[in-house]
Amino acid sequence: MMIYDITRPLSPHTAVFPGDVPVRIAPTMQMRNGDACNVTAITLSTHAGTHVDAPRHYSDEGCGVDAIPLDVLIGPARVISLATKTKITTADLQRALEGHSFPMRLLIHTPASERREDVWSAAFSAFAPDAAEWLGASGLRLIGTDAPSVDPAESKDLPAHRAFLRHGVFILENICLRDVPDGDYELIALPLRLVDGDAAPARAVLIKR
Repeated sequence: MMIYDITRPLSPHTAVFPGDVPVRIAPTMQMRNGDACNVTAITLSTHAGTHVDAPRHYSDEGCGVDAIPLDVLIGPARVISLATKTKITTADLQRALEGHSFPMRLLIHTPASERREDVWSAAFSAFAPDAAEWLGASGLRLIGTDAPSVDPAESKDLPAHRAFLRHGVFILENICLRDVPDGDYELIALPLRLVDGDAAPARAVLIKR
């Protein structure tokens, strides 16, 4: 059995979306200062590092991250690699999935997996709106991407997010698929149980049995 940790580490060096809250990790108690134990406080955006978006992120009527069904976040998943550095199109996805049964959970490996943790780049592969529509209409339940968003960094209307929302597809963003071969795995991607949260950091792993 192989276990791949596809979670990006969180530290004060973690690159975040421009304008978002940076990651801060500060000790509040330290044994070396005479305290009984070590205790740390953290401040971060719910979208820092590897995270699960909730429908609440792009709809006031959408459910919070604590209400996402666990059977969506745990189960069989397929990893596919796409060389594109711009838009992910329906044709790209159809070529990569040709000859396979359609997965319930799909993780997209792009050049973004090679990005350093402390570097922000807006040059990532986002989804063309029709590609998101096609995935949703085909029965997908969870889409995972190694990019920081399924929409371009400059997008204001978030068409891919909204297409996935219409079809009930949940979104896992900012995973790292470096050194993960394409293929079928068991995914576990559990976000913090933030009540009514628009998103939450997650620990995501792939298991190859």
